Amino acid sequence: MKKDTQRGSAVVSVLKSDSVVSVGKDFLELGIDAVLESGALKDIPLVNTVVGIFGAAGSVRDHLFVNKLIRFMSQLSEIPQEERIAMVEKLNEDNKFSGKVGATLIEILDRMESEKKPELSAKCFAAFARDEISFEEFRHILFALERVPSFEIGKLEQFSKSTIDESLQMDESVLLSFVNAGLGKNNGGFDGGAIIPTSLCKTFVKVCIYAA
Repeated sequence: MKKDTQRGSAVVSVLKSDSVVSVGKDFLELGIDAVLESGALKDIPLVNTVVGIFGAAGSVRDHLFVNKLIRFMSQLSEIPQEERIAMVEKLNEDNKFSGKVGATLIEILDRMESEKKPELSAKCFAAFARDEISFEEFRHILFALERVPSFEIGKLEQFSKSTIDESLQMDESVLLSFVNAGLGKNNGGFDGGAIIPTSLCKTFVKVCIYAA
């Protein structure tokens, strides 16, 4: 099994620790940047650990990543510690992660261009931890989340339930963005067909949007 990076190992330690529970949505509603600068979270071990790992006072990129990681962790706060530990162990058994869950998670979050996506990806991790989705579904949802534009995510619920006639009324650029993410496909009908939701799209909506 491969060895995780130093930062990756630190992230996994935080993910498996009980300190994840310390960060809730109430803090995020105030804005991570403002809260970190004010020192309001200085007594929360997880925040101190994350800031120490990535240096929120350092580069802009690290500062943004701290924001993403705390948002991600906050969504996992309701997952029992033993389930989070089991989740990491399951991920480490797969070749894609193979002992490098932390480093892979860092790569995944780093590629996400909005503040919303880390929270949605955490819902995906939570669903996997609870055995609500398979590993293949887990991987494909993360891929779709990375590819779909954040400003189009709000339209996925409607698209997932759309009929062919309703789909034909949707903006072409929106539909193509869903196809690019694996959330839409051409039904192969006459006159060029229509873009319809894939089964992955419906799972994506269930896991990332409907989930509490």
